[in-house]
Amino acid sequence: MCVIWVFDMNNEFIKKECENTFEEIVEIRRELHRFPEMGNSEFRTTEIIMNCLDKWGVKYERLLETGVVATVEGAKGGKTVALRADIDALPIEEKTELSFSSQNEGRMHACGHDIHTAVLLGTAKILSKNKDKLCGKVKLIFEPDEELLGGAERLIEKGAMKDVSAVFGLHVRPELPKGHIQVKYGKSYAAADVFEIDVIGKSVHGAEPQKGIDALLIASHIVTALQTVVSRNLAPTESAVLSVCTFNAGTVCNQIAGKATFGGIMRSLGKETREKLKSLLTSTAIGIAESMGAKCEVRIRESYPGITNDNEMTAFLKECAEDILGKENVSVSDTPLMTSEDFGFYLDEAPGSFYHVGCECDYPLHSDRFNPDESAILTGMLVDLKAVNEFLNK
Repeated sequence: MCVIWVFDMNNEFIKKECENTFEEIVEIRRELHRFPEMGNSEFRTTEIIMNCLDKWGVKYERLLETGVVATVEGAKGGKTVALRADIDALPIEEKTELSFSSQNEGRMHACGHDIHTAVLLGTAKILSKNKDKLCGKVKLIFEPDEELLGGAERLIEKGAMKDVSAVFGLHVRPELPKGHIQVKYGKSYAAADVFEIDVIGKSVHGAEPQKGIDALLIASHIVTALQTVVSRNLAPTESAVLSVCTFNAGTVCNQIAGKATFGGIMRSLGKETREKLKSLLTSTAIGIAESMGAKCEVRIRESYPGITNDNEMTAFLKECAEDILGKENVSVSDTPLMTSEDFGFYLDEAPGSFYHVGCECDYPLHSDRFNPDESAILTGMLVDLKAVNEFLNK
């Protein structure tokens, strides 16, 4: 049985370790920022991560072509906790004019994934230095491709979450002050789905519409009807968004369109609302098309499952953060986000919580001028180390 004295990193110890490591990790972050790479192409990023882990004596596996899963194993047995950081960048031309701005044309760390990676690297170094006193095991997941198709599901299939008892992740938020974190109980991020609908009618000369089945007109009726699916079929407490974003029909101006194709996105909070929204989309489209004599094909591609934080783990994380940062630097959000994040796949495997770290910036995420305050690295390291210590050793 693990006892408290095996590894008791008190607040003073954690703060000192983080402060002593901070400058080194900032330099690593700036190197990551100089060479941003898109999902599944993070080869240089992965090399930087592996070089750091090798230098610090941290074991790791390269489960996918890019990204790694590192493990710090203590001298005493115990539970396993996982920490995750995403490592990919965005297809954005940087305009920050920083001395370490992107050297890769049309690529930028505009979502703060370089900060996330730096936090996890700093945490890895400190844990590795103290592994002889560690009770249990820490998995450090450096995930590729979060911005595109997602790396979480593929890493899980390769065993990244095997035997994990709890999992935590973070994301920088420019609207939060530096030194501050924010937690969210329950539903936190929306599930993301993409749809495409074909309406198949019968093309004829535009002067004789009665002889055909106007796919463009029928598709237009469907698009109009979909605008009320959320407002008239879901309760106000069931948060969801359905947006039609593309529409294509017809090839020449004197022919009734025989086919129309349109598509868009759906965002929803919670599994029940997600399933209801998909069902409503399908039945509405098919019902209108068939009533007007056309055929209809609906294709839905499920993407990220959304994030629903475990309440117990969120309360635990909040308590840890308040202890290490001070209660005045921890807040609770009451508003879920309709943006998406693939961290929800990890939460399907183990209870955990995804929290936000303040990086105090005038520009929003995904802006070509996004420049997060680097103190967010220190904040994230403090909270992650505190949570690991408390979870494994108390």
